[in-house]
Amino acid sequence: MARSPAQREYVPRTTQESDALILVREHLAKFQERLETQTGATLPGFVRAELEAFTTCGDFEQGFLLLACRHCGEQIRVPFSCKGRGTCPSCMGRRMCETAALLVDHRLPAVAYRQWVLSFPGPLAVRLGYDKELLGQVCRSFTNRVTQALRRQVKREHELSSSRVLHPGVLCVVQRFRNDLGLFVHLHCLVTDGCFEELAEGRPRFLPTGALTEDHLVRVLVAVHRDLAAALDEPATEPDAGIGACVQLANRRQLRLVAEAPRPKPMTVAAYGMQVHAATTVDGRDRHRLERLCPYMLRPPFAEDAVKALPDGQVRMYFKQPTRQGATFTDISRDTFLARLAALVPPPRFNLVRYYGVLANRHKLRPRIAPKTAADEPRQLSLFEQRAGQEFACIGTLGQVAESPPHRVPWAKLLARVFKIDISTCPKCQGPMRMRDAVTDPDKIALHLHDARAPPRPTPPQQLPILPG
Repeated sequence: MARSPAQREYVPRTTQESDALILVREHLAKFQERLETQTGATLPGFVRAELEAFTTCGDFEQGFLLLACRHCGEQIRVPFSCKGRGTCPSCMGRRMCETAALLVDHRLPAVAYRQWVLSFPGPLAVRLGYDKELLGQVCRSFTNRVTQALRRQVKREHELSSSRVLHPGVLCVVQRFRNDLGLFVHLHCLVTDGCFEELAEGRPRFLPTGALTEDHLVRVLVAVHRDLAAALDEPATEPDAGIGACVQLANRRQLRLVAEAPRPKPMTVAAYGMQVHAATTVDGRDRHRLERLCPYMLRPPFAEDAVKALPDGQVRMYFKQPTRQGATFTDISRDTFLARLAALVPPPRFNLVRYYGVLANRHKLRPRIAPKTAADEPRQLSLFEQRAGQEFACIGTLGQVAESPPHRVPWAKLLARVFKIDISTCPKCQGPMRMRDAVTDPDKIALHLHDARAPPRPTPPQQLPILPG
């Protein structure tokens, strides 16, 4: 059986060869010592745990899954991941693709969408990185004001008597970084460009809006500023001392600012220390384009090849796109690079993806507007079942059973969807590949990787020998 020309062969990721991981592995301990010596503060436990786990991501010496072909015995080794939430580009890229796939398949209906971006070009962008209560207020205020503007616009355009039956939806993604890895919290919101009208029976009707203007954006900013005025006047919640020191070190060197005013962008408004951009639109019926927009909102802070260690000890960071000055990269010190990585790690229970309106889990209209796939279709129970080689009638009432939407996408299906790689098929004989073992024992790891046993481990201290002498 010949391999399909569109099918690609699986190659394990090379996370261990990236300069970012090597820098963290070789200089993290010294960075923590210098931080404690100079400031008297230490990194929080969750930051140390993620950075240390990042150094083991994709390392075969830490263990791997062993897949084997049932026909020819061909084997494939898949290393374990660190499952990082703030720094690892490999794990965050996997989570990006998985979340985008789940959103398109089971969450986002096929309607028009507009991306709203709320940013804070000032100290508030750093304060929101660790003040969870204030960030929650900002998210709720901004999404409420945007949906309020949509309800009023839809009511006016479609000449409705009330806006209570109108329900927009918002997907809010909290991004914590800018091009040079500095801590810069801003919101990317994918908002339905219209509202769902609640009907007595059947599927809700979607009522689109006409072209929004910058006046709508101005009114949203005015309302958000009015909602947050009291909260912003309150004293800021001080982060951990180690995080505060990292933030100060990370922001010590900034990009050179230009004196000339930036060119005005369409559908962009700035006021009260905030800026809103809402020029990007997408038709939800184009599922491929929608799935390309979702990863942009969920992307990791940097790619593996965007960080280069220079011979003089500096670290070069390549930007995703040139700045207004035309710069494509910036050079920073190793300590600054590690400080910025530490500041990007989100605290525990710090939600980065949030849902509002009809996209929220508990909204009554969400099950009626969610896209239906083959797995979501109701199925009828079988009349008979096989037990011990004999056929028996099923006990129970026949009816319709609907499976709940999945919370995860299997790794094999995600590879086939994103990279066109079929890991379930043998690359040699096209036979079925099955997982044979999860190799975690040091002796087994050495046997598989080096064809030898691991060196004998020393006897733990204070342990008595089994045999005397």
